[in-house]
Amino acid sequence: MMALQEEKGKPVHCERHHESSSVDTEPGLEESKEVIKWKRLPGQACRIPNKHLFSLNAGERGCFCLDFSHNGRILAAACASRDGYPIILYEIPSGRFMRELCGHLNIIYDLSWSKDDHYILTSSSDGTARIWKNEINNTNTFRVLSHPSFVYTAKFHPAVRELVVTGCYDSMIRIWKVEMREDSAILVRQFDVHKSFINSLCFDTEGHHMYSGDCTGVIVVWNTYVKINDLEHSVHHWTINKEIKETEFKGIPISYLEIHPNGKRLLIHTKDSTLRIMDLRILVARKFVGAANYREKIHSTLTPCGTFLFAGSEDGIVYVWNPETGEQVAMYSDLPFKSPIRDISYHPFENMVAFCAFGQNEPILLYIYDFHVAQQEAEMFKRYNGTFPLPGIHQSQDALCTCPKLPHQGSFQIDEFVHTESSSTKMQLVKQRLETVTEVIRSCAAKVNKNLSFTSPPAVSSQQSKLKQSNMLTAQEILHQFGFTQTDSHFAEFNTCILWWKKH
Repeated sequence: MMALQEEKGKPVHCERHHESSSVDTEPGLEESKEVIKWKRLPGQACRIPNKHLFSLNAGERGCFCLDFSHNGRILAAACASRDGYPIILYEIPSGRFMRELCGHLNIIYDLSWSKDDHYILTSSSDGTARIWKNEINNTNTFRVLSHPSFVYTAKFHPAVRELVVTGCYDSMIRIWKVEMREDSAILVRQFDVHKSFINSLCFDTEGHHMYSGDCTGVIVVWNTYVKINDLEHSVHHWTINKEIKETEFKGIPISYLEIHPNGKRLLIHTKDSTLRIMDLRILVARKFVGAANYREKIHSTLTPCGTFLFAGSEDGIVYVWNPETGEQVAMYSDLPFKSPIRDISYHPFENMVAFCAFGQNEPILLYIYDFHVAQQEAEMFKRYNGTFPLPGIHQSQDALCTCPKLPHQGSFQIDEFVHTESSSTKMQLVKQRLETVTEVIRSCAAKVNKNLSFTSPPAVSSQQSKLKQSNMLTAQEILHQFGFTQTDSHFAEFNTCILWWKKH
């Protein structure tokens, strides 16, 4: 079966011209080919970005999915506007607009790069998957893979970019052989193993295994080894390795799948507001709860080193966990999104993350890790507590906390730093700070009028009333002595706690 090619005439001529003249051109760098020195060193653990870098335009209706290129130089975003559904390319790290790729007629559900960054693959509810050539001044579709229904997911095979796999609403997985130097795309094989529409596909790093997830909570593991010189024959030997049918998420749609960087675990994002990382050897999963997801198609992601798990939610908050311990280590609660956060992409070489939401005038937000911001956070904890780190918040150097707003820097506006203190962390902070002033309270209480009893009878005389007012002033003086003001978020809590302690 041949895929239909809609774009003809002049656009095709332009594509062939670019193919012959720009085949050796490094894609996406345009006039600038300088070497970028990324701050994260090879093998270094990722950090949680703690400073707003910039906001990017995503059209009048926002962005559904996005992805950094493998070389880290381009951010591709599948957006929506009044006139269409363009893929917008931004240069990284400058955030400079590069170009739009136009052709899709409806929402783009998935977007991914070929391993060499020369091609972009998208899938859409317009019934097509499209391949785009990443070349300067090239904005036209390179290949169109037509389907009978919505295409929810599409991926290049990691070992060979000429093989494309798509997952569709009709429950079919299709494998396409795309000739990059010829005007052809051939449907090589179809699999009808799934009984419901397919939401997500992913490969391991080598391309030896593929994972497909559907609307009923079934995950199929495929053997997908290929020989470079014999692609079609290799595809006909693809087989099912196993089916994962966990009763825990039976009947629950799978939103997203991603292989862990170590290749031995699988991230499973399901529409029961639960994320799981499953050990593929023993099929045991660790659960991560907190990110609301019951209705929308939402993507989550692991950092390239596997140190952190980022997940968006329908409440507009981004949650961050430690995949090894299951502990929630950060939360971006002050993002300006009014719609569910659809996708998150972590940069391959920099401590940078991109968030997007699909809704009216929703932007694309980029955050980056800043050591100086982390230092300010450390100083804040030292000022309030005298020691650092504190029990229960020892990861706060990586997590994001509430700090004063920084001044503008150039054309980049810095947001208030994102709140990460969960309720448990706040309580630990309150307890720690109360312990610090307990001894002072005891000594101050001894100076209060000797007639004041800690177990006063219900009837309060005018003399006792005056003593209580003195008691209140003493408590406030203590709090001010330790750097608290009445505008401090914990002032009322501490004041109440101190008075309660005095009464009892």
